[in-house]
Amino acid sequence: METGQIVLSRLVPKTGQTTEHRAGDDGTYQAGWWKGLTHTANKTRFILKTIGVDKVVIDNATGLMWAADGNAAGGYNGIQHNWEDCIDYANALDFAGFTDWRVPSIFELASIIIYDRFSPAILEPPFSNTASTYTWTSTAYPDDVLNKWFVYFPTGRAAGDGKQNLFNLRCVRGGL
Repeated sequence: METGQIVLSRLVPKTGQTTEHRAGDDGTYQAGWWKGLTHTANKTRFILKTIGVDKVVIDNATGLMWAADGNAAGGYNGIQHNWEDCIDYANALDFAGFTDWRVPSIFELASIIIYDRFSPAILEPPFSNTASTYTWTSTAYPDDVLNKWFVYFPTGRAAGDGKQNLFNLRCVRGGL
């Protein structure tokens, strides 16, 4: 490997698919960020941590910190709100001793989808109380600023819809 060359398999998170449905599918290779690493501690992707009374999940693949419980303050107390309210809420959130929480981008929220899971398509634990419904992202839908991207957690599907709709929120801090 040349100096400065990026090893993509260490930057792209695994999908979580471990079942091989056909030779050569993602279950065969299970490619992703920890492939080939030998240090055992580096093989655990999601770390659940309690800070004060708040629970967070640290993602070792991306460096992001997530609100662990969808029904706690970092998940807007499990109550659905429109996109504008979610942006305002996340930006004002003081949770787990941090004040730089925000609504995740589509790439960030999609990075915690586990495609080997269904309803919800996320690891529970360490994440808890993930509503099997829609969750907002901060990303605008192309060619239409009134629509925003969301993730549908029963399947992990991403789509766009009107920002006036009432969807869930899972706050994040840090950046990819």
